Amino acid sequence: MLRQVVDGKDPFSFAILAGLTRIVLDNYLNIQIKGVENLPKSGPFICVANHSSRFDGPTIGRLINRPACFMVHPNELKGFQGFLLTKVGAFPSSPRYDFVAHVLSRFEKGEPFVIFPEGTVHYDGITHPFKKGVTKVAFAALEAGFDVPIIPIAAGYDFQGKRKALYNIGEAIAVSSYKESYARDAQAASQALLDDLHKQVLALRMELGFEIGERLIEAGVLGSMQALSLTRKAS
Repeated sequence: MLRQVVDGKDPFSFAILAGLTRIVLDNYLNIQIKGVENLPKSGPFICVANHSSRFDGPTIGRLINRPACFMVHPNELKGFQGFLLTKVGAFPSSPRYDFVAHVLSRFEKGEPFVIFPEGTVHYDGITHPFKKGVTKVAFAALEAGFDVPIIPIAAGYDFQGKRKALYNIGEAIAVSSYKESYARDAQAASQALLDDLHKQVLALRMELGFEIGERLIEAGVLGSMQALSLTRKAS
């Protein structure tokens, strides 16, 4: 039987830690945001982002600026760091836990859910294939009556000169648009949604000026004309 995920947030701890995080980030990083109008100000949603730095989680929390739940690698939840992370809504990405039920319970309270589908931080500049946890949550939410939007976010950093954190927030993706295909073939629909999310994050990263690599373009992750258009926009 799967273990229940316990939400470690409390209003007092969250307010203090969120405030301290905001002060540290605003003084350490020059945070630049595109598409901030695409980030919902209220209600539940799923935030999907690439994971290229340990700054990703705290900075996205700073952008959301309200209680949320975050799926993180179990290694990040050890010791005092783990204690602090659970106080701002982090929980482990472990198959031993019923993370879907936990996220649905947070949706009932109007909280967003943040997930990094690559699974862990990658420092090689490549946005790696996405794991299927996000689609499990998305379609379980839809079946439970939550048509929560998925907000793709691309993150990148430039530490030469001023320490820049660059974020590009994309337009919402409606899970309900995959409802009919999911009814016909759940596995194929889940993979289609996962592929679309990956493409969206890659496109958003290119708009920030980050290369995704010719190998990924040749593999069909992005069409060549789309990649060329985005490259011109970034230049």
